[in-house]
Amino acid sequence: MVLKIPLLFCAMLLLFFPLYSQTLSENHPKEISAQIVAKGYENVTVNRRNDTLFIGLENRVWRFEPRAVAEILKVVMPAIDSNAVVAITLLHTGIPVTTVIVGRKRYESLVAGRLQATGFADSVVAVLSDRAYRNSREYLHPVNPSFNKLDIVVIPQLKFQFGNFIHPLELQFNVAPAVQISFLKGMSFTAQVIFPIYNNIIGDPEGNTIRPGVVLLSQTFRLPYQFFTTVNAGYFTRNRYGINGDVYKFLFNGKMAVHATIGYTGQMQVLEGKFAYTNLNAFTWFCDASWRFSKYDLTVRAGYGRFIDHDQGWRVDIGRQFGEVSIGFFAMQTGGVMNGGFNFIVPLPPRKYGTRNRIRIRPASYVPWEYRAKGLPSYGRTFSSGQGTEQLIQDMNPDFIRTQLGKQILFH
Repeated sequence: MVLKIPLLFCAMLLLFFPLYSQTLSENHPKEISAQIVAKGYENVTVNRRNDTLFIGLENRVWRFEPRAVAEILKVVMPAIDSNAVVAITLLHTGIPVTTVIVGRKRYESLVAGRLQATGFADSVVAVLSDRAYRNSREYLHPVNPSFNKLDIVVIPQLKFQFGNFIHPLELQFNVAPAVQISFLKGMSFTAQVIFPIYNNIIGDPEGNTIRPGVVLLSQTFRLPYQFFTTVNAGYFTRNRYGINGDVYKFLFNGKMAVHATIGYTGQMQVLEGKFAYTNLNAFTWFCDASWRFSKYDLTVRAGYGRFIDHDQGWRVDIGRQFGEVSIGFFAMQTGGVMNGGFNFIVPLPPRKYGTRNRIRIRPASYVPWEYRAKGLPSYGRTFSSGQGTEQLIQDMNPDFIRTQLGKQILFH
């Protein structure tokens, strides 16, 4: 009788252990999802198939997308087997963009110092594809959705030009906070107000007034065969209002891009405290193609189109990314005039943002700036919406994430 109780207990344990093990396995993706959400990530889905852990998420935590992937790997790698892999799909306003696949063995070799960042990059698979995300989601509902959350983004604006002997350098500095919110998948709204801080540019009375900045409604779609398209309506930069749209086709896993944009706008600005505007009068378009040399993070782009002042011509850009900093040079000929200059994009601190509240205030992630050798005539001018595929793919390029990921994992 003494021996029957332990035997009976063991039999019951063996009977219920498979059920307990199965329940734990089914709940495990939920536990991982909860850990990811606790880090502030949004639109999170987690699913496990065989030896692959599929994760979909939107990063509004980190300024730099490769950094966001590195932080997620730190969370999920201890939760998978030594021979398993993690497939992370990065989203933007709910749209899947790039999938990054990393194996645990290679990850641990990098962290332990047995593998260099360059060797680790060769083992990382990054693709401009949403197939893994679509196939792994099944009927999962994203946790911690990013929609209807308000960002108040404070954007500094700097403009200067060379003047005459009395005013050799004319400068304008503004602060332009913008309200940004995403309503639905791919849909966002932006409303900006420009507050002048300093302005001594002659002939620019508008620069001394509080005025609207970019105010627009934007909708982006991801289409089959790596097509992305965006439609914007509202008030753009350079005092233009109306509608515009663009379409991108990516080839060779994002190394090559063919792009076309079209717009129909009029002019609107604040003069002496009143709005002055024209009818829609400018039909603009631009077509270009680009190629990215992944080894150097170097992109060459060339295109031809029609600009705001009804002039037509071509433009060639060469730009290179150094981590979060981008530097580029350009040349253009339009309206029979040659021009050129340089541009750059620099990050603003902090590199990590809070996401606990539905309303948050933060600085702009990056500040772009462009210098032209000739300010007059003003040929070759374009307007910007600040929304579109180019902004969406800026640091989600598959090769860029693959080469940067190892550095971000090792960076503390």
